[in-house]
Amino acid sequence: MTAPSTGPAATSASLALEFDEFDRRGKLVTLSWEGAQHLSQTGLVEVLPAGRDTWRLIPGGAVGSVHVEGLSVRVMPAASLGLTQLFFLLDHAADDPFLSSAVQARDDDELWFSVAESMARLAHQALSAGLLRGYRRVDEALTTVRGRIRLGDQIRRRPGMIIPLEVSYSEFTPDIPENRILRTAAHRLQFLPDLPDATRRRLAMVDARLADATLIPQGAQVPTWTPSRLNARYQDALALADRIVRRISVEVEDGHASSAAFVTEMPALFERFVESELTAALHGHCGRLLDNPVVDLSSGTEADGDDGTTGGRHRASGGRHRAPAGGSGDHISVRTGLVYEVDGDPVTTFVATYPTDRRARAAEHYRLLAACTALGVERAYLIYPAQRRDDAPQPRRIVHTDISIVEYPVDLAEGPAHSSRAIVELARQARELAAETTARRRTGARHRTEGRRHAR
Repeated sequence: MTAPSTGPAATSASLALEFDEFDRRGKLVTLSWEGAQHLSQTGLVEVLPAGRDTWRLIPGGAVGSVHVEGLSVRVMPAASLGLTQLFFLLDHAADDPFLSSAVQARDDDELWFSVAESMARLAHQALSAGLLRGYRRVDEALTTVRGRIRLGDQIRRRPGMIIPLEVSYSEFTPDIPENRILRTAAHRLQFLPDLPDATRRRLAMVDARLADATLIPQGAQVPTWTPSRLNARYQDALALADRIVRRISVEVEDGHASSAAFVTEMPALFERFVESELTAALHGHCGRLLDNPVVDLSSGTEADGDDGTTGGRHRASGGRHRAPAGGSGDHISVRTGLVYEVDGDPVTTFVATYPTDRRARAAEHYRLLAACTALGVERAYLIYPAQRRDDAPQPRRIVHTDISIVEYPVDLAEGPAHSSRAIVELARQARELAAETTARRRTGARHRTEGRRHAR
């Protein structure tokens, strides 16, 4: 996909550039000031001036694809992910998933083609049984009575006037949220450059079929829709169309896309993927997963060991999951990641981090050490994308403590099934650790009870 540059600055005419997300050298391109501004606003790359109409593009920490002024810029994840795996991770974005199951893509496909072709296919399937209609409330000023007269508005807006009348009525119309979202997605995608003519025609047919539905302006709030029996045949297409409208921006000038952008943050995607998979595997199975509770590091004292100690280690008190509400500077707090609890007692904690460089993970080790100390647990997991195929989990025992931090790599490049299995295996280890911890605590409690009985 990447075309080599010819000379110190590559011409932007039909040029495709591909970057690794952590590439800090960048490449030179020729762009107008307006094109450079458009590209910079997407947040995909930093656009730095390097001469007259010459700019250096450096990845800005996100991944995605942008078209502007004939220039195609694509930033790929460092973990060597194909489109299939990228859409799988997007499917776990809790606030705005991008259904991987709806997008038919091979790893060597172009992102825009995969999304556009999938949208055309699903939209035609949804509309094959006819156009969905629904009732919508309309407030209008009419010369005849229709529906209900809004007396308050009539008196306030037209005092002493008989006509026009302020009325409200229900209209059975195709201009409903479902059709608006579907049409807007098809309308935006059909202007993308380099689409096959057949795909562009199919999207244009969807746009024309839904002509009575209002287009959603770029940047406007997307109307909400609720799955129901009535829109069941629309739901697959809507699941994809809703994400397209929210995530993909297309600006059209003179019937052509002047810019198109799909940009997402990989660290957030990876963290949400880990959280979603761990929650499904652990929450409710004799325990619960707490999302980043705040722990007060300074709440324990030496005197607490008399009645809250297990094996010489201070056991966190009942208020361990939040810092004291009173006093802003009299406590030391730490956010603890995803804390796995069984019967109200913490067992372990998980922190997902995206940077694969070992030095970049050092700060997370310190954070986990502090979290383990405050929670009173002896093991924590640091989860990150694997750098090599042979990467394996590696426990690191912290000197002068009983705490182990397990570096747990997940090979994203192996595909969705392999990634999910890795998290399921991690959850199994956490459940085994919970069983061992519970048995140890019960044994310790029984020995203390027997010791008190013999003392009497």
